[in-house]
Amino acid sequence: MNVYLALSKGFGLESGRSDSPNLLNIIQSSQDTGSAKTRFYQDVIRQSKEKWASPLYQKGYKLRYDQMKEALVGSLSSNRIITLEMENVSPMVVGHGGVSVLETSLMLHRTYGVPYIPGSTLKGLTAQYCRRLLGVDNPLFQEGQPYYTALFGSTSNAGYIEFHDAWITPDSLASSLLLDVLTPHHQKYNSIRPDNKQNYADFAPRDDDDPVPIPFLAVRGQFRIMLTCPDHALPEDHAEQWLSIAQEILMHALEKEGVGGKTNAGYGIMRLKKGEG
Repeated sequence: MNVYLALSKGFGLESGRSDSPNLLNIIQSSQDTGSAKTRFYQDVIRQSKEKWASPLYQKGYKLRYDQMKEALVGSLSSNRIITLEMENVSPMVVGHGGVSVLETSLMLHRTYGVPYIPGSTLKGLTAQYCRRLLGVDNPLFQEGQPYYTALFGSTSNAGYIEFHDAWITPDSLASSLLLDVLTPHHQKYNSIRPDNKQNYADFAPRDDDDPVPIPFLAVRGQFRIMLTCPDHALPEDHAEQWLSIAQEILMHALEKEGVGGKTNAGYGIMRLKKGEG
């Protein structure tokens, strides 16, 4: 089941209705959008779990999952690849601020409709952790300095390390979607726009503002992370050393900071499941 298509177009969702109820239909037709969206998400979670737990879906996804790794292993020596599996300790919401008909979004693979972590997200997290924490003790890890540029590149040169998309493991895919809820208390205050000429005093946050529950989808699972160093970048012994440095920084960032949205609330924390610690 492609959850991305189910959410955006109702495709593949068995509703028992003659039409396909996507999220936009629900928002436009329901008086109680919160309850309607909750029921819709529950249907999506249940049907996704049933489909991805079936042997046919499992076999097809595992085939593609294995092919992704085999393609890299077949083109690079073992010293130029690091593979590890990280699992969520807390729920994760990558892509939470993306464009959506709802208040929130979720990063889903457009072809397979499964949760994943883009390589660009992992690289950005690692780079941010590197310059903000490591750079304090060692200026060579500050942005623009030699170690930082070697790992992440610059506007004119690529870095030594490639961060690949982290695919969710076949074993954890079926139960990966979770229903979660936001309870913002000050919606009027948070919706103030600088260019709006309204009376801001009417929108000041108050202790007696009612919370407005907003249901959304989160993810919990295990993800395969792959880092590589291409042949042209470095000699083999140096490649292994820089890969090890990148891996250590990335693991610390995932374990201490978390990935995706709402990390200040504890979302996105991960720990090592399998691989070199």
